[in-house]
Amino acid sequence: MPEEAMGRGTSGWLTVLVRLPLSYNPDASGHREPVEDEKFLDTAEEIARQFGGGTLFVFRHDPPRGFWWDEGFVDRDVLALIEVDVPDSTESREWLRAYARDVLRERCRQKAIYLKFVGPVEHLIVIEEEVRDED
Repeated sequence: MPEEAMGRGTSGWLTVLVRLPLSYNPDASGHREPVEDEKFLDTAEEIARQFGGGTLFVFRHDPPRGFWWDEGFVDRDVLALIEVDVPDSTESREWLRAYARDVLRERCRQKAIYLKFVGPVEHLIVIEEEVRDED
């Protein structure tokens, strides 16, 4: 079967990892409220509409933790993660940059949203015809 029929490709794609906090930034007394689950689902659905799909990871037990310097102090966040494969294009990068700046920062009440672009990506979609038992 030709590679195109199997859904295999290596060129022109990146995986983008969008890290989102499970809690809002602390208030003046240091208290942090949890980000509502529907905000993660809304974000995943909006990204899926733009790029055709993605994966949302919300870890309730042993979640990933982020650390970075902010004005001389180490900030920490417990994170959710959205993973999405996008075309390696200026348009994809611009859309994600604007979305993080204009939507996600406000939605999650953050100073910044970290996007990580990883590529090139090889993907393989296994379709039913490939796994059928032909006895």
